[in-house]
Amino acid sequence: MNPSHLRPSPLPAQPFRALSANERMVLGLIRQHAPISRAELARRCGLTIPSISRIAEALLSDGLIAAEEKVMMGRMGQPSLPLVLAPDAAFAIGVAVRADSLVVTLSHLSGAVRAQAREHLADPARDAVEARIIDLATALLDAHGAAPRLCGIGIALSGFFLEGQEQINAPLGMEDWAIDRLESLMHTRMGVPVVIENDGNAAAIGEHDQRGAQAPSSMAYLYIDRGLGGGMVVDGRLMRGAHGNAGEFTGLIPPETRPLRPTLELLRRMLEEDGLPFPSIAAMLEQFDEDWPTLDRWLDTVTPVANAVVSAAAALLDPQEVVIGGRIPPSLARRLADRMACYTVPLRGRDRPFPQITASVAHDDTAAFGAGMMCFQRYLL
Repeated sequence: MNPSHLRPSPLPAQPFRALSANERMVLGLIRQHAPISRAELARRCGLTIPSISRIAEALLSDGLIAAEEKVMMGRMGQPSLPLVLAPDAAFAIGVAVRADSLVVTLSHLSGAVRAQAREHLADPARDAVEARIIDLATALLDAHGAAPRLCGIGIALSGFFLEGQEQINAPLGMEDWAIDRLESLMHTRMGVPVVIENDGNAAAIGEHDQRGAQAPSSMAYLYIDRGLGGGMVVDGRLMRGAHGNAGEFTGLIPPETRPLRPTLELLRRMLEEDGLPFPSIAAMLEQFDEDWPTLDRWLDTVTPVANAVVSAAAALLDPQEVVIGGRIPPSLARRLADRMACYTVPLRGRDRPFPQITASVAHDDTAAFGAGMMCFQRYLL
């Protein structure tokens, strides 16, 4: 007996050593500001230039960074060798598993998406999906020569973490994903480091990373899919909370009004009532038409609850921006964002500043992309 999910994984073991805190800091600054000189790194890090040089030599030896041609960085002194990420510095596979679809993304340490594969899922059974993840990841890695520099696999799932963050309580229909020590099990099955994350958290990191230098320092991300979740980013890092569930925005809504929250499942049901049945959210999104009259009814229904959520998020977090994202089509996300507003009770004719409410600007599956970025954050940055 040799079930496919028990076959040896063709994925390579993680090739990177454990980096020190200072090495991670320097690599992160090179990632963010390249090309950058050793002198500028020393200034930003608060380290001496000899210390920076030692760290740079180690990262050069690891193949994570490269030195460009000498340039004059000022009027006096010797030419400098600006540091950049190496072309094949490191890669991560990011995965989004949903009840009706599977997305696998290959990303470079810089944040550039090299390739993506997408499939419908008739059945999200874990054993079969594990095998497909390995097959698709192997194909992407081989096509781009990235296998020897694989940092790990990040997997984004819907649901919330239970005590100890060792188990994610996946949605109904995905029961075999709701097991204890899922991350350790997937690591063993796939033969590479695995990071399991809630899809709202992963998407929040993905959105923030794709914004680059334009990313807000603090951001609340509303993840609209079959349900409503999300994540919160503060100073470029995910705010996870005591149990990994910070950003579960459905928890702000009284149970009796949760059926009216902005979800794609509610939209699918409304379309069915209006004579446009779809067997799944994935099928609905494939044929999405921004001129459907049902969209106005959906927006009218969900906006009051969405306003309650964003008002609570603004009061608790005081973020610069609230982003509407997830699997919601961009045009619909923009229409919802335009309708939403925080509750206001002015005092002396003035109220406190409120966050900007925007639609996601991400170009790829943000949850899958963000899951890959979280591999880099755990192991290299």
